[in-house]
Amino acid sequence: MIKKKGTVYRLETPATTLVLKADTAQILYYGKKLVSADWCEALRSSPCRLFSEYGQGDFNEQSVLLVNADGGFSTNFVYSKSKILAEKPVLENLPSSYGESKTLELKYVDATKVALYLYYTVFEDTDAIAVSAKIVNGAKKEIHIKKLASVQAELTGRFEFITFNGAWARERRKNARAVCGGTFVNESRAGASSHAHNPFVMAKGEKGVFGFHLLYSGNHKESMTEYDGVTRVIAGINDFMFDWTLGAGEEFCAPEAAMCYAETEDALSRQMHAFAAEHVVRGKWKKRERPVLVNSWEGAYFDADSVVEMAKVSKDLGAELFVLDDGWFGRRNDDTSSLGDWSDNVEKLGCTLAELAERVRGCGLKFGIWIEPEMISEESELFRSRPAYAMRVPGRTPVRLRNQLALNMADEKVQNFVVRTVSDVISRCGASYVKWDYNRMLTDCFGKGVAAGEYFHRYMLGVYKVISKVVKRFPFVLFEGCAGGGARFDLGMMSYFPQIWTSDNTDARDRLQIQDGSSYGYPQSVMGAHVSASPNHQSGDSHPLETRFNVACGGLLGYELDVRKLSEKDKKTVAAQISFYKEHRKLLQFGNFYRLGDSFGGDYGGFISVSPDRGAAIAVIAAEKRTNVPPPRVAFKGLNPAYVYEVTARRQENYENNLSFTAGGDVLMCGELFFPDFYDDASARENSGCMYTRMFLIKKQKNL
Repeated sequence: MIKKKGTVYRLETPATTLVLKADTAQILYYGKKLVSADWCEALRSSPCRLFSEYGQGDFNEQSVLLVNADGGFSTNFVYSKSKILAEKPVLENLPSSYGESKTLELKYVDATKVALYLYYTVFEDTDAIAVSAKIVNGAKKEIHIKKLASVQAELTGRFEFITFNGAWARERRKNARAVCGGTFVNESRAGASSHAHNPFVMAKGEKGVFGFHLLYSGNHKESMTEYDGVTRVIAGINDFMFDWTLGAGEEFCAPEAAMCYAETEDALSRQMHAFAAEHVVRGKWKKRERPVLVNSWEGAYFDADSVVEMAKVSKDLGAELFVLDDGWFGRRNDDTSSLGDWSDNVEKLGCTLAELAERVRGCGLKFGIWIEPEMISEESELFRSRPAYAMRVPGRTPVRLRNQLALNMADEKVQNFVVRTVSDVISRCGASYVKWDYNRMLTDCFGKGVAAGEYFHRYMLGVYKVISKVVKRFPFVLFEGCAGGGARFDLGMMSYFPQIWTSDNTDARDRLQIQDGSSYGYPQSVMGAHVSASPNHQSGDSHPLETRFNVACGGLLGYELDVRKLSEKDKKTVAAQISFYKEHRKLLQFGNFYRLGDSFGGDYGGFISVSPDRGAAIAVIAAEKRTNVPPPRVAFKGLNPAYVYEVTARRQENYENNLSFTAGGDVLMCGELFFPDFYDDASARENSGCMYTRMFLIKKQKNL
């Protein structure tokens, strides 16, 4: 809902209020929902600006920076007009949110006739507000955009800047820093949103928590600056190597961002989950339960000749989908060749890809395929015939990462080639699932005819164009994004792919933290999570099969190991796990998700997924045994304090005690639950630091 009094606008969400003064471009209020009708007169002025520019005495980080036609870079955008739009404007060639909404459009014009548009969209069912910005060049000559942020919000008070950082195999670890007397930056310059710095950040202060989430998969930058009791938050495309030429009459749209306020981190997460699940993820798989899959990668790596045997065992265990990963094409026996040659490796497969897919389907499974369409190997027929398709700087030796180069996705010919290639692979094998990978970051960024300052963004526009065409062509296929694991784990990709491979690291202990960090901005329904072999191939650590399953239930369950090598005992365990997961899949995938404890160093960690009516929940608690330290005291979340629940520990291998009791929801959330048998596990331990986990089923019995 959007209300207007003069040039003051009040934007209402279910639990928050944003008050803007259009003519002075000010935020008068943003926070907990106001119920008073007398709001306009009391909120007269504010130092909090909707945008910032150079040349008006503001020497902090700017949200807008232009080089004008006269060569100067000072601007003074003055209020022109504002209006409420019945429909959300379309962002051409960019991912964006969707759904029934109202949008406030604000227009500001510089003396050069260049116009700045700001858009604020409110939805009826979430507290997240979608924000975007646009520059329209009304001048007679071209200008240069050096920076155009998607959102600026200035907040009164001091805040912590909370970011989610890491690297390959340890993505999205929560990091909090006090912002005081300077500018703090979270950014990627890698050509992707990156393993290192996710484009979701939070500002946490005494009044609550503000979240800022960019719907973009390329170079991004989020900054927080504190000055004179005001904290400025800016999020958008990274201005590193950014210089966009805008001709007379042309316009440039910045990617969309979502901002949200809540009183606690948990509450903010739930709103971000709702926004992503309802207004970002779309298509057939938006709210559809995802299949339990077996992926061949860690079980076979490049040896794809054993796929049918693995598929037969997978079906016996209860899996629904088998995914053929890397190694099925060209002459691909390792990572040094064949990217770009998406023809069947008949010699290795022993048949065509189509025939192999039919054999897998003959086992009673759906068939999925891995492909990495944005990349090229120098040892490939594609490179030999079309070397200009590769991203390279003329006259320089290219940087090779994972023995491969990137395709020049800013080139329309390359885009068309990728669309044809991916479409052919899907059609050829009748894939029900596609894992779209991207295994290196961008270097040697160059494209003939593309200005250097526009390359990174034009690359991403090319990727979005390609993905959009493919997804529209195959609306019934379940697409999973991947970028060496989680390097493009962002709302931009989730606008096309309903799920993303969370990390290449499948170690249970590491995954608990990775999934925990991811859950601050993203729902569990987008997080691919697999049970893999022990010892783990990335960490070398060993964890019981039940522990690996319990942690993987925090996302979308799959198995990534050679199922043929499981002992008969372990096969029975896996079959029971899959059966249990199918029975409770809707609750685990789409329930209201809460983090439990502190997975980053507290006494325990874990999660709980609660049904919308709070009548049922499944919780996982994880802790490491420490010398002479008792089991942790646990608090569940999200339950109804007025309900009486039955709590049952899921029976799992090696635990002799099967705990069951009843308690009120208030008791279960009080933080005093004690399980003395938590560490009673009779299995042998190869790793002395092994993590113990227990899963609990919680069902309502009656009202108090």
